[in-house]
Amino acid sequence: MNLLQRLQTRPDIAGRFDTIVLVDPLQYGEQKIPPRLLADTRYRFVQGSIYDPAVAGDVIAAGDTVLHLVAPVNSFTAPQTTTADDPPSYLQHLADRQIARLLFLSTADVYGDNDADDLHESDPVRPSTIYAAAKAAFEAYLSAVHAMRGLPYVAFRPVTIYGPQQYPGWLIPRVITQALTEQSITLTGDGTVRRDWIFVSDVCDLLLAALLHDSDDIHGQVFNIGTGTEADALTMTRQILTAVGADETLIRFVPDRPGDIRRQVTSAARARHTFGWAPAVPLADGLANTIAWYREHPAPPPA
Repeated sequence: MNLLQRLQTRPDIAGRFDTIVLVDPLQYGEQKIPPRLLADTRYRFVQGSIYDPAVAGDVIAAGDTVLHLVAPVNSFTAPQTTTADDPPSYLQHLADRQIARLLFLSTADVYGDNDADDLHESDPVRPSTIYAAAKAAFEAYLSAVHAMRGLPYVAFRPVTIYGPQQYPGWLIPRVITQALTEQSITLTGDGTVRRDWIFVSDVCDLLLAALLHDSDDIHGQVFNIGTGTEADALTMTRQILTAVGADETLIRFVPDRPGDIRRQVTSAARARHTFGWAPAVPLADGLANTIAWYREHPAPPPA
């Protein structure tokens, strides 16, 4: 939804396409696309899985650009435990259709547990969760179909994304919604796991830059997405509590989860150099924006 809204601010991009098809299985149970957009004949919404051959066959044609942002539900309260999708068949279908470009949103979680000051795309891929393993496997399938069939893809590995309209199972939206309702806030371990936090609009801007890139020199490449700065989970939680006027006594610590990553940060130097992109939203501004959105759109946090 955030990418769609960002696209609305860029008529130079939206105008390049005759039709923009939005495919979503609604795994989070809610369709958030504004009615005014669905009334626009340039936009089409299809409820279903892009892995369904009938859906893919209906919506993907030669010369299309595909942005693959989908992932199973994976959060603090509902971690991904399995995968039933069929990426090889789906990617072969894209190759058969001779699409123009596939942009795939992977995750920096594929690097697994590490203590690197700055993750690089050449670092070892050692996923420590099913979610990260599924993303790494998808990247491997992409590489294979690119080598065998010439599938033109670009993969992105973002750090922790936050912002408005995010499913409230992730740390920042979860802490905000729980703080606003004065519910107990759970942190794993001692809260010192460190993350690079990037605002959602910065991620959207990079995806749009890749969409517009007029050379095929990026095909078959992987790009990290990050700010190069980091903050631990406890510090982030305290900042949010202060911003909403809630008390730190809401914080409750529980044992670490298996597969947790202690540190994750990247300057995303390759993406900066290739696309002329850089994160534009400071953490303080992004947090303020996100808190304001959740104040205006109250919803109960997940159980």
